[in-house]
Amino acid sequence: MTYATMSICVADLERGKVRKIISTPNALLDTGYIYSNPSFSPDGSSIAYQDEGSDVSGGFSVISLAGKKLFQYPSRAWSSVPYWRPLLSLDGKQILCYSPATSESKKDAVYLVDIAKGTKRKITEGTSSAFIKGGKAIVFERWNDKWTEKAKPDLWVLDLAPGATPKKIILDASQPAGYSFRTKDSH
Repeated sequence: MTYATMSICVADLERGKVRKIISTPNALLDTGYIYSNPSFSPDGSSIAYQDEGSDVSGGFSVISLAGKKLFQYPSRAWSSVPYWRPLLSLDGKQILCYSPATSESKKDAVYLVDIAKGTKRKITEGTSSAFIKGGKAIVFERWNDKWTEKAKPDLWVLDLAPGATPKKIILDASQPAGYSFRTKDSH
């Protein structure tokens, strides 16, 4: 069994200081990492991260920079369905995440979670989703033959407009990066 202190910190690079936002000492790493894939809200006022979970479980939370929990999905702390890489929309009303398939009978899925309602909406099949085009579209990976030795991902794009369909943009590519931090004044 492996234990470690897991935390999310914010560094002030000009002053060389680090401020701990949230921390859990002696976390059991064998059951999955906590505070994974943290990301700032576009206005910099909160942080979304994956809650405790493994490759087959776990939800996500949003906390203030003071460490106060603002939102949790699903509403219970533990979920048998993984919801990974939470990213807040530019308006802060939705969270983009994905749920990797946990068996050959399931498909990877990309979701938008409505913060006010606490509900999710599947928007496409895929993983590793990220906002692009000012939050009006997403880029994501979609695997072919995922459960075979021939497995490889391709990158796709999807406009977030009603009736839009995904379009393959790059063959044999993975881990797309969209925006990760923007202020209200960014364009």
